[in-house]
Amino acid sequence: MDKDLLKKAGRMLVCGFDGLEPGEHARTAARELLIGHWILFARNIRDHEQVAELNKWLARETRSNNGSTPFITIDQEGGIVSRLHGDLNTYPGAMALAAAGGPEISGRAARITAEHLHSLGFNVNLAPVADINSNPQNPIVGPRSFGDDPEAVSQHIISTSRGYLEGGILPVVKHFPGHGDTSEDSHKSLPLLPHPAHTLQNRELIPFIQAIEADIPAIMVAHLLVPALSSIDLPASLNADIIQGLLRRTMGFDGLIMTDCLEMQGISLYYDTGEAVLKAVKAGADLCFISHTLEEQEKGVKALYDGIKSGTISESRIDESLQRQQRIMMKNLPGQWEDGISIPGWSGRLPDPEMENLSRKSLTLLKNTNFLPSSGLEDFPGFQILYFVRPEQFIGENTVSGGDPLDRVEKAFPESRFRRIPSDRAEEELRRRPLALQGVEKLLVLTCDTGFYPDAVSFIQEQINGPLPVGVAVMRTPYEAGHFKGADFLLLGYENTRLAADSLVALLKGEITAEGTCPVSIL
Repeated sequence: MDKDLLKKAGRMLVCGFDGLEPGEHARTAARELLIGHWILFARNIRDHEQVAELNKWLARETRSNNGSTPFITIDQEGGIVSRLHGDLNTYPGAMALAAAGGPEISGRAARITAEHLHSLGFNVNLAPVADINSNPQNPIVGPRSFGDDPEAVSQHIISTSRGYLEGGILPVVKHFPGHGDTSEDSHKSLPLLPHPAHTLQNRELIPFIQAIEADIPAIMVAHLLVPALSSIDLPASLNADIIQGLLRRTMGFDGLIMTDCLEMQGISLYYDTGEAVLKAVKAGADLCFISHTLEEQEKGVKALYDGIKSGTISESRIDESLQRQQRIMMKNLPGQWEDGISIPGWSGRLPDPEMENLSRKSLTLLKNTNFLPSSGLEDFPGFQILYFVRPEQFIGENTVSGGDPLDRVEKAFPESRFRRIPSDRAEEELRRRPLALQGVEKLLVLTCDTGFYPDAVSFIQEQINGPLPVGVAVMRTPYEAGHFKGADFLLLGYENTRLAADSLVALLKGEITAEGTCPVSIL
């Protein structure tokens, strides 16, 4: 086997593995497959010291075996997509930041996030999200977006990207050409973006156009069918019309182009991993993600190696991407290509006081008709909280450590009655155990993507139309507030995270006021 060719194949892939320490999977990928780049998930992260040691190992092994400095990547968007979980998850997401203020706020948050990630040994963050969330039924973007106004989203994308770079982290703008107006999740299927080209040009593509003009270094391409942009029946991530034709030639982008993970069902239901890697690279991708399975990573390496040997794909095409990787790293992460990744360690405070303040500023009050007094509800008798729990929804490997963050609301009000109801089984649960309202004088409902579940929505509406004062705190997708316009109190929290829960508690105790402005149209 030609080891130099194997190294080149390995440098075209970004791979993940299980475990908090380098086990058999990681060792095989680094030492036998000669993988060039890495992605870590919540499954790989316990605390600062552990993840820093893991990243040191990855950097050392990659330089030793492949002869190059790796991109060590993470999905740390903040908010609902945070691989730094538990006590490490202390960064608001995009929509919460947009609710808190302008692009200077999101840029500052990105700088703080980047400094934290850099201290742990990461050099790439798969953020920010440039999707225009114009579809209220979008199951996968929602509060990960900065909003539904293309110009405002563009300014946040530019500011956030610059903030990451200032903190020593390469940003990756995603999900090209725009995942915001889909009603399907590309983790589970292959969504269709059905709009004509002029609609895409005037909405979906605007943040990417402006980001390219601002010289952002990397873009991730989504698994989407976009007929208006290509007559080829291939997802954008494998499509030369979209990658080379639109993104490279028409839009003039010469930075890194990455695919979303090729193990997502938007690809894996239709293509073998090796086939998908070859199609993506032929189409112009510089890096392909295979985030989970060693067997699929082996297929990816073999497909590239065999493709180069057989002439199915030219070695010059691979060299073009490898040169671009080197150029982007040398330009944006100075010193890393020659000297390797430095890991200074983290000495800051978590949660960061600025992030706490931004989370509080994001809370958006839509209505308060004699429900929440300025003194708060802490000493109010007869106060009951119903929490409609969101079923697990798959977003990559986003897991929560240490229980549900909204449990913090229950702990903050030990004298109130607190009941959890699963949103997807609300009717069954309430039939099994009817709601007891004896002695209740105010009812606060916490929702979390509850709008996707008609039975839960109907029950909440019944309470709103009943005799009790009812408040609703929407703690994830803001669009569901439209179902509850008749409530006496209506609040947007944007995310079911520790920071958002603590901000909600502060509001309910009368310690702060809600000053945010919703960045999407909902009522």
